[in-house]
This record gives sequence, structure tokens and C-alpha cells, in this order.
Amino acid sequence: MPENEPRARERVIRGVEEVGRGVREVGSGVRDATVAGVETAKEAVKNRLPHDRQTRDNVVMVRVDKDTLDRLDDLVEAGVAGSRSEAANYLVVEGVKARQSFFDTIAAKVEEIRKAREELRRLRDE
Repeated sequence: MPENEPRARERVIRGVEEVGRGVREVGSGVRDATVAGVETAKEAVKNRLPHDRQTRDNVVMVRVDKDTLDRLDDLVEAGVAGSRSEAANYLVVEGVKARQSFFDTIAAKVEEIRKAREELRRLRDE
């Protein structure tokens, strides 16, 4: 065996060990960053959920498809919502916010319909 071979093997072994430590450190950093990212996203969404149950005292029964149920369960599993009910409330509130101008138009039309009905009742009663 050549004289340099044991030292060369030792250097290779140390190099492999060092690379292994580096890989573990990178993996640990990626894991920590992922956990931090998930926690940040979780907190951002949680901050948008209503915390006061008094604001959610109206009950609505609704049937949803499998994909929607999966999204509700994702929010619960991630800890963003404490229940399917909270998750559903979040999605409904966010949906209304996202389409606010649409709902404003509907509200205006509903008000027109109410006024027309009231006018027809008055005409009927005369």
C-alpha cells in the first residue's frame, strides 16, 4: 500500500463526514424555514378569523362537495381554524370580501324589489 494512501483515505472520510454535516445543516435549515413559513401563514390566516363567537351566532346548514370539504379539513388540520364551522365561516367571509362589488349590486337590486313590493301592497290596499 502506498504511503500516501492511508492519509488520502482519511481525508476522503473526513470530507465525506463534513459533507454529511453540511447536508444535515442544510436539511435542518430547510425544515426550520418551512416550519417558520407554515407558522407565519397560519398566524396570518388566524388573524383574519373572527375570534369572538358572538359574531358567529347564526347557524346555517350547508352541503359541500368533496373538494370543498377537503379544503375545510386542511384549514382545521393546519390549525388555522379550530373546526369545520370556523373554516367554513372564514371561506364565506373571504368570498364575500372578494366579490364585494357584486354583493353591493345585489343589495341595491334587493332594495329596489322591496320598494316595488311595498308600493304594490299600498296600491292593493287603496
